[in-house]
Amino acid sequence: MALYTVLMYNFNNYEILREPEELDSEAEYIYVTDNKDLHSDKWKIVVDDSLNGLSPFDKCYRVRFNLFKYASSPVCIYVDGSIQIHKSLRPLYDAFIQSESDIGLNVHPTRCTLRDEYETWVKLRNYSRYQQLKCYAMFDAAQYDLSYKGLYQGTCRIVKNTYINQHIDNTTLQFLLKLGSNNIIERLDQTIYSFVVNKFFQSITVFPFSQQVFQNNYMTWMHHNTKSPIPMCHDQYMNTGYVFNKLTQLFTLK
Repeated sequence: MALYTVLMYNFNNYEILREPEELDSEAEYIYVTDNKDLHSDKWKIVVDDSLNGLSPFDKCYRVRFNLFKYASSPVCIYVDGSIQIHKSLRPLYDAFIQSESDIGLNVHPTRCTLRDEYETWVKLRNYSRYQQLKCYAMFDAAQYDLSYKGLYQGTCRIVKNTYINQHIDNTTLQFLLKLGSNNIIERLDQTIYSFVVNKFFQSITVFPFSQQVFQNNYMTWMHHNTKSPIPMCHDQYMNTGYVFNKLTQLFTLK
């Protein structure tokens, strides 16, 4: 059995197929898609027919929050379809294992509260104000402080196959389904995931890593459906960020 899994997904041909340029012989590489004509010499292509008929975001989140339906190893490194892998991710896996943490989370480099994230999405990404208030009502019912510092991106995540991580992911997915509308799942998942972790799972140990991890010579974050890299963020939180309301040093790949 592989030591760890590198998993990527792509539905409705939203992204170009990005082949890893270097593989780790002790890892498995899984690519979940709805395109039965897709072929790869490096990824193991998995077509999941159980996702047929769902919206693109429903498909995405049923993979993102159910990684071990596909991964057969004890640890899964999920990377978004917009990431180009250049080198083996073994150094990232080794650092995570040595940390003895429950989960590896990418701490947002420029925002640290859910309130800031929602306001940014409403202003810059045409996110619905109605959906924002709907989510706020849920947070208020849970007595969650929107100024609490801890915002984790979904672009890359490192997950152990444990009961607590299954519980976190299932709880997140259920909230996303509940907050959806017209039978389509809620779009903004990283706020809901951050809420679930911050509110209900403060006892877990987190391996916090910087956005630099997927913007270096191991991986490159690309503009959607292109081979054009997204510029590196040089914000003050690049090497530090908030986890459970505390400023924390973040892991970076050398």
